[in-house]
Formats: sequence, C-alpha cells, structure tokens
Amino acid sequence: MRRHLADNTKLLALTFLANLIVIFGTGTVWYAEGGDITLVGGVVGALLLLGGAMLPLIRGRGQDGVEKPLWPPLMLLVVPVAVLAVALPAWIVTEVRAARPVDLTHEFELEPSGPFEQGMTVTASAHTDRPKPRLFITFAASEYDPATPVCVPSSRLSVTLRSGAKRDGPQSVRPGQELTFDLGQNHKDISLAVRMTAEPNCALDLTVDSARVDD
Repeated sequence: MRRHLADNTKLLALTFLANLIVIFGTGTVWYAEGGDITLVGGVVGALLLLGGAMLPLIRGRGQDGVEKPLWPPLMLLVVPVAVLAVALPAWIVTEVRAARPVDLTHEFELEPSGPFEQGMTVTASAHTDRPKPRLFITFAASEYDPATPVCVPSSRLSVTLRSGAKRDGPQSVRPGQELTFDLGQNHKDISLAVRMTAEPNCALDLTVDSARVDD
C-alpha cells in the first residue's frame, strides 16, 4: 500500500477525485435536507482546503533515495471516509424518520372552546414542520352535562378542509370515526371546519382523539 500511494500518480488522482465527489455529494444532500447554506458552504470549503493542501505535499514528497512520508496521500483517504462515516448514518436516520407518520394529536387547537352545540362550527388547526400529503384525524365527543339527555350516539360531524391543495366538500361522520384528507405537498398549516348536527338542547365536549400526517 505504501508503494502504491507513494508512486502511483493515477491512484492519487483517483483518490482526490473521490474526495471531491464525497464532499460535494454530502454537501448537496445536506443542503437538500434543509441544512443552512452558510454552514454547508463553510464545511465543504474547509474540507476542500484540507484536501487541496495535501496536493503540494504529495507532489513534493521527499527527494530521490529518501523515503516519502505516507500521511499526505492517506489524508485523501481519511477525509472522505470520515465524512461518509458521519454523514451516511445521519442520512439513513433522517430518511427513516421522514418515512414515519407524524403524530399531531396534541398539536390541534379547537376554536372556540367550550360546549359544542347544534349548528356550531369549530375551527381545528395545527402546524407541523414535517409536512406530509395526507391527514388522518378522528374527533371524539362526550356529554358536556351528564344531566342532559344522551346526545353523542345521535350526533354527527361535518368536517371540511380549509387548507391544502385540495379543498373537497365536507365529510360527514359520527364521533370516533376516522377522516382522511388530501393536503397536497409541503402544507405545514392545517385548518378544518367542524360543524355538529345533533338533537335540540344537546351540548358536547369535542376533542381530537387522534391525528397524524403520512404519505
């Protein structure tokens, strides 16, 4: 290995090319995943300077009859290996995390709060920094006043998507049934209009039982 790295100019050139590919490839992926351009540029620039600094040392290593130091060409191998050792696992973890559903159950807010009565419309809204194209949401209802007639079994919810690329007509379900909405791509703010139909004098507590966005 020492002989090849010391004397083989072609091998050294290929090693330096691998350096460039790994550095620029990692920087591109990092930026595409949301990395700050200043930080990405600074790291890439520092690695390029380190790799470039090795070239004069490689060209001028030792004199005839003097053993040439091995560390300059080895640096061209260490840099891409070190970058891949850190970047590749981080990228894999990011991709696995991005493929999982995003739970928004506790992110939704209902406005106005309080008892939910016949004919009222409540806005359910949430924000996510990890947008996905589909929303799956289930609303739960319970009796606001246990002394009143039982209203939950006969009530229905009409839910309309107010945000996103596709604003289809309202979906009508009973409390506890799951709804699915197509949000489109990259919509971080979600807004739903929820209207209740129930018997007269019914008052319910409305909550978001479960909510998630997924592919």
